[in-house]
Amino acid sequence: MKTSYAILLTLALLSAAFAGRNWSLTQVQGGEFSITDHSGGKPSLLIFWATWCKPCKAEMDAMKETFDDLNARGLNVILISEDTQKSMSRVKPFLDSKGYTWTALLDPDGAVLKLYGGTSIPFTVMLDAQGTPVYEHRGELKDPSEMIAKANQLIDSASD
Repeated sequence: MKTSYAILLTLALLSAAFAGRNWSLTQVQGGEFSITDHSGGKPSLLIFWATWCKPCKAEMDAMKETFDDLNARGLNVILISEDTQKSMSRVKPFLDSKGYTWTALLDPDGAVLKLYGGTSIPFTVMLDAQGTPVYEHRGELKDPSEMIAKANQLIDSASD
């Protein structure tokens, strides 16, 4: 009896946690972005970063062609800035100067970062087409082979 109660409690907590991942943030270009409204049933790559984070910027520079390719093939690439109210005015000029055209969002209080268990940046999370996290990487992504393999798998299964 204790075991089934523990299982039910665990399932209830997991359901609540995943339901809490229906989040929305302000877009850098203005307007609101909701992950459930904008994912389009496609897998998504969430890249948590900030303008003051050197490893974050190095990763985005190094991965630009890869992210562009994955985005063109059907993976939503979403930059989520952890810049605070004090530094968020630098986000749009930085993105424009680099020519990054991926969806860019503002998470000044780190609420969405925390939803996925992030405690520092850079932090990368990949969601399947249903919004379930299926991959994460903490720190600068220097060897993207595992991330690319997972992305290819999700893109291929989404096109079936």
